Amino acid sequence: MKKLMTAFMCGAMLFTASCGAEKPAELSASDCRIIAYTRKPAADYSEFLGHSVHFAVADSSGKNVQTLYHNYGKLFAKCEFSEENGIISMGAKDIEIILLDGEYIITAKEIKRTNLGNGDFPQRETGNYVRWTTKDFISFTEPEVTKSRYTGKEESKKSAASEVFEPSESLDFIESAVSVPIPDETAQKLIDNNITVEFESVEVPKEVTVSSREELEAVTAAVTYTDGSVHNKHIDWDLDGVDFSKPGKYTVKGRIAVRRFDFPVENHPWADPVITYYNGKYYWIATNDANGDTSFEIREADTPEALFEEGARRQVILEADTTVFKNTFWAPEFHIVGGKMRIFCALTVGTGFDPQCYVMTLEDGGDLLDPEAWSIPRRCVMPDGRNLGENPLGDGKNGITLDMNCFDAGGRSYLVWSFRTWAGTDSGSMLMIAETDPDKPWQLKSFPQLLTRPVYGWENNNGTDNNEGPYALVTEDKVYLAYSGGDARGQTYVVGVLTADVNDDLCDVSNWDIPSAPALASNFVAGEYGCGHNAFFTDEYGDTYITYHGVTSPESRSIGPGIRRVHFGADGVPILYMSSEQDFPEGKEEVKIKVTVE
Repeated sequence: MKKLMTAFMCGAMLFTASCGAEKPAELSASDCRIIAYTRKPAADYSEFLGHSVHFAVADSSGKNVQTLYHNYGKLFAKCEFSEENGIISMGAKDIEIILLDGEYIITAKEIKRTNLGNGDFPQRETGNYVRWTTKDFISFTEPEVTKSRYTGKEESKKSAASEVFEPSESLDFIESAVSVPIPDETAQKLIDNNITVEFESVEVPKEVTVSSREELEAVTAAVTYTDGSVHNKHIDWDLDGVDFSKPGKYTVKGRIAVRRFDFPVENHPWADPVITYYNGKYYWIATNDANGDTSFEIREADTPEALFEEGARRQVILEADTTVFKNTFWAPEFHIVGGKMRIFCALTVGTGFDPQCYVMTLEDGGDLLDPEAWSIPRRCVMPDGRNLGENPLGDGKNGITLDMNCFDAGGRSYLVWSFRTWAGTDSGSMLMIAETDPDKPWQLKSFPQLLTRPVYGWENNNGTDNNEGPYALVTEDKVYLAYSGGDARGQTYVVGVLTADVNDDLCDVSNWDIPSAPALASNFVAGEYGCGHNAFFTDEYGDTYITYHGVTSPESRSIGPGIRRVHFGADGVPILYMSSEQDFPEGKEEVKIKVTVE
């Protein structure tokens, strides 16, 4: 059984964060400490990310340390807005923590980054402080900017204050750090929450009684993971010699179906990849950066793996040579809306730069690879007939629209897309949401609402201010809206996830929980950097997968597409970074079962 790296001696007892082990005994003393720190810049970690609040748990000696949240920033300063409504990126440094009335107050000096326009971003202290509060170091308040660290009353009534923490040689990534005591139960909960969710065991019934092939094919393998979650995996049974027409007994061998994809899945700079399973076939579409973004190609295959083999059917269904669209063939997505297959995409009429959202519709019974079966792209418009990019916020500014995603939730159809203006200054890309008519999905039923802007340091860094590539994953009770921030072609590109209840009015922005940190970032899966602009698909077994693009090294700008299974943890939240080995180790696929046919 795998163990996490660090053991802790808090109070008088040693405890270890164990994947799948029984929970250690409760501890009597309070010698555990929380470490809050900023990180040094590194090849795979930008200084802009480093200037945020990171956390680790340590024992009383300070030598045994377990970093939390993938050693990625957890608390980020919010941006300021210029007079022209542009984004001014902010950071945090010199952290302190006090304990007051059972609540921890975390403060840091606020720093401002100035974009000189030449790739240089000098930073300076603003004289203000950024402040968060928490009781458990899991849930935090929104950052608040203050003129001083604490009030006089807070200073006088505090029951504990952080001390400077000197990192060991093994923690040379820390720029500066402080620590403060925390209850052992708080430390234990943080450690428990920090375990790597991965394969623990697999169970298949030893014997079954069936009366048909279908009943046996319905038998699955129950895979248990280290957080207690279970995923039922399909088994391909070898049924040669099994006669379901008469009673009999057999020993049947099978192989657990596990999909594994190399990263990248193809050595071609596909961006914004999308796969769908439709009428028993798999289809692929993406932004084709290799040809200057001047066409959309669709592929068809029997399996998602076969989409990247020579035998896959492939056809260009829209291109610059034969249409009025000459530029920015961006972010195409398949969606069934109003009972029809559609492609939502961004296109530019003419040779300039003006990407706008369009919808194409497949004729009833049409072949997805037949260019003639698709309608002419129809531009998306607001309820009053205005084009989508014309003054949607009522501030007199027009802009580009792209990355449109369509989904159903609570009996309503929604559109979410990215909008950006350059009137006076770059606004940064932002997410907009509206309800649409499923029979005419290019026609909004409600006026756009501003859902998010790239206000946090993980969304606006290295000169890129992005909220883009939204894609919804809808479950029975929740809507998880993934979106991307950071540098779309570099290692700071990340995926954040907004959350809402499925039956809420999703055009009411207050119904969404906005993340303070990303759900997928560089090296969350070893060797994968800058993964973003994702989509989701469901395979023939009902399993959910994520597609995305990223790079294979921190320095690379050559993107490639990736695919892996999305695991739903014990809390029901999708995990976007479970590697194939964590999902199901190689070598455990072969199973057998005793079958009685009655």
